[in-house]
Amino acid sequence: MKLAKTIIMPHSVKIKRRLHISRKLSILTTFSTLVLAFGVSGIFFAMIGLNPLDVYSYMVGVYTSPTLLLKALERAIPIGLAALGLSIAFRMNFWNIGAEGQMYMGMFASTGIVLLHAYYDLIPDYLVLLLMILASFVTGGLWCGLPAFLKAKMRVNEILTTLMMNYVAMYFVDFLIYGPWRDPKGYGFPLSIPFPEYAKLTMIFGEFAYSGLLLLCIAVALAVVILRYTKLGFELKIVGEGIDIARYAGIRITKVITLGGILSGGIAGLGGLAIVSGIIGRLRPRASPGYGYTAIIVILLSALNPWLVVPVSIFFGGIFVAGDILQATLKIPGAAVEMHQALIFLFIVVGEFLKRYKITITREVVR
Repeated sequence: MKLAKTIIMPHSVKIKRRLHISRKLSILTTFSTLVLAFGVSGIFFAMIGLNPLDVYSYMVGVYTSPTLLLKALERAIPIGLAALGLSIAFRMNFWNIGAEGQMYMGMFASTGIVLLHAYYDLIPDYLVLLLMILASFVTGGLWCGLPAFLKAKMRVNEILTTLMMNYVAMYFVDFLIYGPWRDPKGYGFPLSIPFPEYAKLTMIFGEFAYSGLLLLCIAVALAVVILRYTKLGFELKIVGEGIDIARYAGIRITKVITLGGILSGGIAGLGGLAIVSGIIGRLRPRASPGYGYTAIIVILLSALNPWLVVPVSIFFGGIFVAGDILQATLKIPGAAVEMHQALIFLFIVVGEFLKRYKITITREVVR
């Protein structure tokens, strides 16, 4: 009599998309990943000879000090505007990775308006800021509208095109600021001329934080109205459900995706305006320290909800401000601060993946 052999097969890992994400699971996952991120960062800080509690006390102080909170708000405005633009693109399954480049094109357009006014006196003072807003929106929108049109018309992968166009925009701005747009009175430094006061977003109490927050809230409100109460918003949602479904419903795919891309890039372009007209007051190379990429994390954490963009952006703005404070007070190397920020971003991305997908490990037994 032969005994049956039992063969235990190796473990197999299966990843399945969750059909429904409960609010409880979402909150618990986000909280857990943030706790883990700060825990791992604490271990890292201890390894380089710092007391993690001291580090975290400085970070908490950003959100409790009125002065530092204003600085966090300033950093949050361009991040929030870029994230708001991405929420529109992601809603229609257009994976716009080019918010950084669209912000640079917004900086280019708004600075161009200032130069036309300063050098050629073509624009009256009271129209400068309004035209800066319009120009940054249109230029950022067209910069995103091109890859959106290519995706809709020729099925070109938008991740590659939007990502590569980031570098085109950055180097184009570099060319201008090191060349024809350099301030002739700037002692050779790669800076544009300073913006006049009427070209700055400081209308409320002379602070960009308040004016920028108002701009962000207005943009959020308009985005909500467009997405929920207009035909375009409905069509964007249907396109996000599936191209075939949208085509069956009679939606003009090329038109809707292109318009969605223009709207997405236009709002991100306003983020570039916020940087040069609010935070810096002039154009300089590498004016954005990666706000467009941070916006991707923000919108994932916000679950594509425009209203949640505001508090989440403030949280990330505080992280950037805290990094500056840690370098100035505790003499932490810049690389260590960037690693801490990267750990937070990494854990948040992992948490968002775990929200959307269920991982099961099975072991098959063959007799």
